[in-house]
Amino acid sequence: MLSVITYGRNDNYGFNLHKRTAFGFNCLAEALTDEDEILFVDYNTPRHLPTLPEFIWDTLTPKALSLLKVIRISPEIHEQIKRDSPLKILENVARNAAIVRSNRLNHWVLSTNPDVLLVLASGWPNMAALLRSQPDSFYEMPRFDIPESVWSALPRGEPRNNLHVLRDWLVHNKAAIAETVPDYRFQKFLLFDAPGDFQLAPREYFFRLRGFDESMNRYLHSDSNLAKRMWLLNGERTDHLLGHLWILHQDHYLSGEWANNVGTIVHNDYHGKVRLQTQIEANDSDWGLQGLSLPMFSLGQRAETGSRFFSPLNVSVNGGLPLSREVDWGLQPLYRLCHYEPEVVALYVRELLLILPPESVICYLGENSETLRQLTRRWQEISPASTVADLRRNEIPAEKLTPDVLLVDCYYERSSEWEQRHRTFQQQLQGQLARGRIRQSEMDEELTRFTDNSDEQQLRNRLLAIWENYLCRIQARPGMHIVLIGCNNYAAHFFAFQETFAKLCAERGDDRSWLSRWHGWYQKFKVRLQVDAAPNIFLKAAWGLRLLKRRAFRKYTGHESLMGYLYFDHFMRNRGRLLKTLNLRTLYVHHRLVIMRLES
Repeated sequence: MLSVITYGRNDNYGFNLHKRTAFGFNCLAEALTDEDEILFVDYNTPRHLPTLPEFIWDTLTPKALSLLKVIRISPEIHEQIKRDSPLKILENVARNAAIVRSNRLNHWVLSTNPDVLLVLASGWPNMAALLRSQPDSFYEMPRFDIPESVWSALPRGEPRNNLHVLRDWLVHNKAAIAETVPDYRFQKFLLFDAPGDFQLAPREYFFRLRGFDESMNRYLHSDSNLAKRMWLLNGERTDHLLGHLWILHQDHYLSGEWANNVGTIVHNDYHGKVRLQTQIEANDSDWGLQGLSLPMFSLGQRAETGSRFFSPLNVSVNGGLPLSREVDWGLQPLYRLCHYEPEVVALYVRELLLILPPESVICYLGENSETLRQLTRRWQEISPASTVADLRRNEIPAEKLTPDVLLVDCYYERSSEWEQRHRTFQQQLQGQLARGRIRQSEMDEELTRFTDNSDEQQLRNRLLAIWENYLCRIQARPGMHIVLIGCNNYAAHFFAFQETFAKLCAERGDDRSWLSRWHGWYQKFKVRLQVDAAPNIFLKAAWGLRLLKRRAFRKYTGHESLMGYLYFDHFMRNRGRLLKTLNLRTLYVHHRLVIMRLES
C-alpha cells in the first residue's frame, strides 16, 4: 500500500541523531502494515562506517526492523555526481534513488524524514486504512515541533506509548498549531510551512514528474519545487488530511548547526525553480541513479544474518573462561605477529567485507592456503556468488586488475634450519648467563633482538619476492582498500609494503636513502654475527663489545644505540613523506591486521 521515503547519513547531524532516528523509525512503523515499507537511503557515509540504520539496529523494534530497507550511495558516487554542490548529501538524488527502487505494488509514496512521527486519529488503525478512503491526489500536512527536552525524555523502545504521550502533550499545551502559508496573490500549492516533512501522492505521480529535481543541488526549496510540479500535475490542486493525522517533528535546534549556517549557505533559486516553474517533468530518463546497481538490503534480514555468527555455547564450559590457546610468553614478538591463526584473523577481516557491495572484487596476495580458504568462506557468507581471487594462481592478465580490496598476507613460518639456529643461539646465551657474563634481562633482550632481526630478514626477503612479482599487476585507484594480514603499523614490513606499493602501483621511484640501505646491510650482518659467534673468537669478541657499548649508551644517553636512534628519526621522517604522497589512510589496526584505504 505505502512506501515511505527517507534519507540520511551516519554523521550525527543535529542533536542526538541516533536516538532521533531510532525514535522516529519505531514510531513510524506503528502507523504501517506488514505490506508497507520504509526505504532509507544512506548517502555518502564513509565506506569504513556502517550505514545509519545498521548502526542503531539494536534499538529498533521488531516491526521497524522488518519494514526497513536500506539503499547505500557511496562517497565515490557522490564525488562523481555532485558537480559544484557544497553539500555532503544530495537530497533529491537520495529521495529519487528510493522512489525508483520502491515496491511497484504499493500505490502510495510518502516522502518524509527519519525524525518525523505519524499520529493517527483514533478511528484509523494504520495509514493503509486511512488511505483506502482517500482519492488520488497530492497531500501536504503541517508539522508540530516537539522540543528536545520532551522527546529526549522518552525511551525509544516504546513507540506506541510515546505517540500517546506526545499527542497528549500537544493537546495539553495547546501546541497543535498548523502554520499555513498559502497566499492567493502568489501561490496556492504550499499549504503549510516546512512541506518536505510530509509529501504524499500516488507512486504514479512521482514517476510522471520524474521525482525531485536533481539539478537543485544546493540548500532549500527542493520540497517547494516538488509541491509546485505536483500541484500542476494534479490540476492545480493540493489536498491535506487534517482531522485524520498529525505530523510531529523531533526538534533539534540546540545543536546550532542551522543557525551557524545562516548567512553563509547558498540557496537554490526559489524564484526560478518555484515561482516561475511551469514544467511538470524534471531530470532525464536516468533519474534516481537507475543506471547504477546500488546496494539494497532488508535491515531485518541483515540483523538476522549477523546473529548466525553466534553459535550455542556450553554454559558450564564457558563459565570456566577457557582461553582458545595457551598464552605464548616467548620472546619472539615479530614471529607472534606473523604466525597467526587464519580462522581468527578472518573474523576481523570480515568487518570490512560486511560494508562492501556484494559485487566487489576481492584479491588475495600471499602463500597461506588456509588463510585464503578462511577469507573466501567469510566473503561467501556475505556474497554467496562471489569468491576471492588468488593473484599468484591467476594467469597474467592482459590489463592491470583494479580490485576493491587487496588482501596482502604476511604470514610467516620458520624453516627447520632457522628454528635450529634460534635454539643454538639461545643455548649460547644460557651459557653466558651461567658464567655470569650477562644478566637475565640482557639475555632476554638479546634473544628477542636476534629472533626479531633474523625473522625480519627472512620475512622481508620472502615478501619482497612476492610483492615485486605480483603487485605490478594491480592498478591503484582511489577508494581501494588494502588489508595487511599478519602485520601492524609498527612492523618493519608495514613500511616495506608501502615503499613497494608506491614503486610498483603508484609509479613512485625507489628513493631509499643510503642510510636505509646501510641499515638493511647492518641488520643482515648482525644476524650472521650472532649465529657464527661461537666458533670464531673474533666474532665472539665483537659481539661482547657490542653488548658493552649498549650498556654504556643506555646509562649515559637513555638510548641503546646512537645510530639506531638517528635511523629511527630518519625512518619516521621518510615514512611521513611517503604516506603523504601515497595518501593511504589507515582505518583500522588490530593486533595482526592493518586496514588502509587509498584516498587519491
